[in-house]
Amino acid sequence: MPGPTRTPRRIVATLLGLLLVTTACTHPRDPGTAVVGLEGNPTTLDPRFAVDAYSTRILPLIFESLVNIGPDGDVRPGLASSWEIDEAGTTYRFALREAAKFSDGAPLTVDDVVANLDYLRDPANKSPAAGALEPITDVRNDGGVLIIELSHPYAPFLVKLARGIVPAAKLDDPAFGDAPVGSGPYRVARFARGSAIELVPNPHYAGPAPTIARVRFEVISDETTRMLKMKNGDLDLLQNCTPPYALKHFARLPGIAVDRAPGINYSYLGFNLDDPFGVVNDARVRRSIAHAIDRTQIIDTLLKGQAREADGLLAPENWAHADGLPTHPYSPERARALLDESGHPDPDGDGPRPRFTLSYKTSTDRLRNRIAEVIARQLADVGIALEKRSFEWGTFFADIKSGNFQTYTLTWVGVTDPDHLFYVFHSSMMPPAGANRGRYSNARVDDLLEAARIEQDRAKRRALYADAQRQIAKDVVYVDLWWAENIVVRRTRLEGFVPYPGGEYTSLSTARLMDEPSTSRVAP
Repeated sequence: MPGPTRTPRRIVATLLGLLLVTTACTHPRDPGTAVVGLEGNPTTLDPRFAVDAYSTRILPLIFESLVNIGPDGDVRPGLASSWEIDEAGTTYRFALREAAKFSDGAPLTVDDVVANLDYLRDPANKSPAAGALEPITDVRNDGGVLIIELSHPYAPFLVKLARGIVPAAKLDDPAFGDAPVGSGPYRVARFARGSAIELVPNPHYAGPAPTIARVRFEVISDETTRMLKMKNGDLDLLQNCTPPYALKHFARLPGIAVDRAPGINYSYLGFNLDDPFGVVNDARVRRSIAHAIDRTQIIDTLLKGQAREADGLLAPENWAHADGLPTHPYSPERARALLDESGHPDPDGDGPRPRFTLSYKTSTDRLRNRIAEVIARQLADVGIALEKRSFEWGTFFADIKSGNFQTYTLTWVGVTDPDHLFYVFHSSMMPPAGANRGRYSNARVDDLLEAARIEQDRAKRRALYADAQRQIAKDVVYVDLWWAENIVVRRTRLEGFVPYPGGEYTSLSTARLMDEPSTSRVAP
């Protein structure tokens, strides 16, 4: 397909040259507006259906949930000020804050929460949250107390309740995702799909009022434009969408800070295990691809060392991360041998003709395309031709969700609860029920993940997850790539912004805008 007329190296050189020109005047700024640059387009602001990172990272500013997940991954009070769980682990009693109101002034009551949970559980509504709430047998308002009954103990249940609450009166509004009403610190003033989202403080918010008068999220898919807008003062914040090679140059610019935090966002190469061409549904082929990819080279050269090699979806910081998982170190020789074993011999004796061709989908993001090009060269070295196809984010993500792919790369963001493994790898979670988009099915993995869901003892639960992770790694459902650092580039007038593990913008509600400073720094 047609590509840019300039080489990636020339593009990088041009961008770096522009960043080094520091004499340009910054643009006049509204002192009360924080402008955030996004590389992709949020698909919806409806918490019942949002699954893409661009949407879910913004939602905590607009909606409140029964419980919150803190930056450390712990469950904290939200709309529920407290809760009790019976000894059997099947009855939950929640006391809600009495002062909560939606941004239109209507009170948020237990009945709203009941209506939301009933809506999410109804298969007819096709919410991606339905599978996570399957153990619920009854939800009711008991004199102002929320009662939730489960059919069996469900260890990750509290985490599953960290989803925004919608007014009961608007549950059937088909346009709700474009004009949402929540009870969070901000309300939506404007949602121009594909362009911008503007938030202003919710006057009915029961918590401390935000100090930033307006937050504007601008969708800027072009990398060069995004970088120049940051340099020229048009943006206050970029989170995890700055190319690694530009960071040291931003750190030298006056009034700009670069902050780093350990990351748990997991990048991977996925497969369609229902491959109609009968190629990647062979585990030996998938294992060959894993051995053919030199992650160290990509991390060192393209990511500038700002990531660490992954061995699975759960990062080492996660209490359920398993040690000693099967890995696939870079070995072109082993990759070629596995291809021979799988019935794909070299057609011309180690010559230029490929053994077979795979389709590989990615977004239009420049860094992701450069990564794709490097992976294509590495696979070509073992005899696999990769046909790269890049799409605008919405189209790309729709294809992945619908199974319209052979291979692809994506990132899981902010995974803190190990039950996410169920959502991604259990055979019952094939779309639309969940995110088993590769259509993986393994009875042993199903049994382990089901057992971990009901096990209340954390040590036993950890052992179950460890066994499941080992089997998933053995089957090479994903090619593990890396866990990226959280990288924030911000104008130093924006203070108090705390990166969350998954890149959520939650802390904008407590951040503040100061007078524009004249110095820059880079965090250690």
